[in-house]
Amino acid sequence: PLAENHTWTPRALLCSAATNWLAFFATLAIAFFLSPYLIRRLGDSTYGVWVFVESVLAYFTLLDLGVAACVVRYVARFSAKNETVELNRLVSTAFAVFLVAGGIVLFVGGSLTPLLLRLLGQTPLSPTQTLAFMVLMLANLAFTLPASLFPAILDGLNRYGSKSAVKLVFLALRTLAIVAVLENDGGLWEVGLVYTSANIAEHLVLVGLVFHFLPELRLSWRWIDRPTWKLVRSYSTDAFLAMLAGRITMQTAALVIGGFLTTPMITHFAIASRLVEFAKAILRSATTTLTPAISAWEASGNIAAIRSILLLGTRWVLYLVLPIHLGLILWGKSFLTIWLGDAKYASSCYPTLCILSLTLTLGVAQSIGSRILYGVGRLRWFARLALVEAAVNLGFSLWWVQLWGIEGVAWAIALPNIAFCGYVVVAACRTVEVGAADYLWQGWFGPLLVASVPALLWSFAQIVPTVTTWTDFAWTLLIGLIPYGMLVLLVERELRERIKSRLHPLRNCCLQVMSGFWPKVARGTIRETTPTFAAPSRP
Repeated sequence: PLAENHTWTPRALLCSAATNWLAFFATLAIAFFLSPYLIRRLGDSTYGVWVFVESVLAYFTLLDLGVAACVVRYVARFSAKNETVELNRLVSTAFAVFLVAGGIVLFVGGSLTPLLLRLLGQTPLSPTQTLAFMVLMLANLAFTLPASLFPAILDGLNRYGSKSAVKLVFLALRTLAIVAVLENDGGLWEVGLVYTSANIAEHLVLVGLVFHFLPELRLSWRWIDRPTWKLVRSYSTDAFLAMLAGRITMQTAALVIGGFLTTPMITHFAIASRLVEFAKAILRSATTTLTPAISAWEASGNIAAIRSILLLGTRWVLYLVLPIHLGLILWGKSFLTIWLGDAKYASSCYPTLCILSLTLTLGVAQSIGSRILYGVGRLRWFARLALVEAAVNLGFSLWWVQLWGIEGVAWAIALPNIAFCGYVVVAACRTVEVGAADYLWQGWFGPLLVASVPALLWSFAQIVPTVTTWTDFAWTLLIGLIPYGMLVLLVERELRERIKSRLHPLRNCCLQVMSGFWPKVARGTIRETTPTFAAPSRP
C-alpha cells in the first residue's frame, strides 16, 4: 500500500483528485462558454477593463503570503498525528495574518485606484463606473483573504469532495445570476455585485464545513505564539516568493499590453492565454490534491510512495495533456472561429495561442514535481528561480511588445517558463532519487509514442478543411481520440485489468438477463459463470 493512513490510500487520493477536478473542470467549462457571451454583451473594451482589474487584483492576492500553502501542509501533518493544540495554534496564527492582509488590501488598493484609472486610459465606462467596480472588487478580495483559510483547512483534511460540492452549487447559482443580469441590460457593476455576493455566501458555507469536520478547532488570540509564527513564516516565505513569480509571469501581460498597445488587444491576448491556462488548470486541479498526501507520507518516511507518485502521475498527466496540446496546435484556428463566431479573432489570436501552448505539456508534467517540492517543504531554490523566470519574462515583455506586439509578449512568457519547468522536474527527481533514464522511460516514453497516432491522423485530416461547426469539430477530434484511447488501454495493462475487473460483474448480470430471452445464445457463456452446487450426499 502507498499509505499507512486510510485517508491517504490510493483510492482516497483518486476520489479527491476526481472531485477536485470535477469542480475545477465545471468552473473552466462555464468560463469557456461564458467568455464569448460576455465579450459580445460587454464589448471588447469593457471586457478588457474586467481583465485589467483582474490582473491588478491578482497582485493583491500576493498578500496571502504563501500562508494558505503552509496551512495545507501542516494541517495534513498535525491531523495525521492528532496534534490538536498545534493545529489550533497554526490556524489561529494564519487567520490573524489573513485579517491584516485584508486590511492592507482596502488601504493600499483604495490609495492606488486613481493611479490605476489613469493607467487604464480611455474606456467606454465613465470614470465613476470604473472606480465603483474597482472598489467593489477590492472589498470582495479583502473578505476573501481571511475566508480563504477555511478551504485550505479542508484541503489539508483531504475533504475535497465536500469543498467541491459547495463550489459546484454556487458556480451554478452565480452563472445563472450573471446571465440574468446581462439579459436585463445589466453592466459591469451589476456583474460585480453578483460575483461578490456569491463569493461571500460560498465561503460562509465552507466555514461551517470546517467546524463540522473539526469540532475541536478553536480560533483565539491566545493560541498565537512566536514558535508557531516562525513555523508559518519559514514555509510561507518561499511559497510567497513562488506566488509572486507566478503573478508576474501571467498577470503582467495585461498591464504591459494595456500600457503599450490598446485595450482590445488585452482581450485578444487573454483569449489565447486563457485557452492554454484552461488546459493547464484542468489537469493541475487534480495534482494539487497530492500536496497534503505527500506531506503525510514525508512525515512517516514513506519516500517510496512519493517516488511512485512522481513516475505514475507524470505518465498519466501526459496521457491527458498530449492530445489537448496537439489539438490546440493543429485545430486551434478552427476552434477559435467556431468558439467566438468571428474569424477575426482566429487570425489575431492563433499565433499567440501556438506560442503560449509550447509550455503546455512540460508545464503540466512539472506540476507533479512542484507538488512534491511543496509537500516536502523544499521550496527555497524553487521560489528563487521562479523569481528569476518572472524577471526575465517582464524584461523581455517590455522589450518585445514594442517589436512584435502580443506575439512578443507570448514569446517572453513561453521561453523562460520552459527553462523553469525543466529545473522543477530535475529537482523533484533528485528529491526522491529517481534517475533521468527511469523518469523518461516510465513517465514520458509511453505517452509520446501513443500520441504520435492522433498527431498523424489529425495532420492528414487537415487536407480537407471542412471544420466549420461544432459537429464537424467533434467528429474530427474523434478520428484521433478513439485510436488514442484504444492504444492507451493496450499499453497500460494494469488499467486494462482494472477495467476488466470492474466490468466483470456487469457482464455477468447482462448475460443473466439475456438468458431469460435468448437461452440458446447465452447458454454457453452463462454456463461458465453460473455457480454449481454439489449433490447432497446420501445419509
